[in-house]
Amino acid sequence: MGYFLDTLIDSSMPMCVTALVTMAITLIFKTSFTTNFAQGVISAFGAYVASTLFAKMGMPVFVAVPISVIASMTIAVLVDVVLFRKGRYVNAIGKQIITMGLISVIVSVIPLIFTDLSYQAINFISGNFTFYVGDYNVTFSKNALVGIIITVIVLVLLFVLLRYSKWGLSVRATASNEYVAGMMGVNTHVVTAVSWGIAGALGALAACLNSAGNAEIGVYFMTEYQVTAFLAGIVGGFATFHGPVIIALCIPLMTNLISWFGNGVISSITGDMQLGASIANWSTTIIYVIALIIIFFKPNGLFGKKVEKKV
Repeated sequence: MGYFLDTLIDSSMPMCVTALVTMAITLIFKTSFTTNFAQGVISAFGAYVASTLFAKMGMPVFVAVPISVIASMTIAVLVDVVLFRKGRYVNAIGKQIITMGLISVIVSVIPLIFTDLSYQAINFISGNFTFYVGDYNVTFSKNALVGIIITVIVLVLLFVLLRYSKWGLSVRATASNEYVAGMMGVNTHVVTAVSWGIAGALGALAACLNSAGNAEIGVYFMTEYQVTAFLAGIVGGFATFHGPVIIALCIPLMTNLISWFGNGVISSITGDMQLGASIANWSTTIIYVIALIIIFFKPNGLFGKKVEKKV
């Protein structure tokens, strides 16, 4: 039981990071109609800014992180205004190639700005909570608690804005049909710029949480979460905002539960530790197989729906 609780606790920070990255990618997909392959490196840039201010310049973490959020937000807005606004009529593949090219640009710029790439992790708060389940000692990081609180507040705020604010209505109108939204008086340029800015901010925040979860900061250290976010979007269905986020919360949890099942349950039942470890090592592959099965039967995603076009 204690090992099971440890598994749930260890899943909390990856769940938060994946949910934030997925929301960022979904926002851009819904308003700019492309998958942003540069999301991971834009997020990493924010983490470098936060680590520089926090670990090297001694700024308080709750000052360094907002500045890093603004930095990534600025880059994301510039990408939309300078590149995508000029190439708004480029087809979907062309837009994806643009974001792929951005990866090389940002990866090359990071070492020029941050000459020392050996950056320390970002720490929101030190220490752990410790409690006992029977005779088992369960430890819960205070950083994880801060990450959960921040993620819940940010996501709830975004969903409220998307549902009830004028900006949210404009986003949903643009996502439905950009041209019709423009004809109805929606400033789609502002909608996409703000959406890219929020996506950049979410990415930087996610990168800081990932670093606080003891991940080593690097130019590609958010790539795994970016790939998982794409998977969550496809399985959840990009037709909604909530579908990808729900699946994003499930994927890290399910991955760790499969590892727990292999190392804990199978090893205990069979007495074969090697068999349990083998199942645990295949946890990511099992998740992708499950995702492929879901996509086969639900090609529009679990929460998506088929859109009928009238001709």
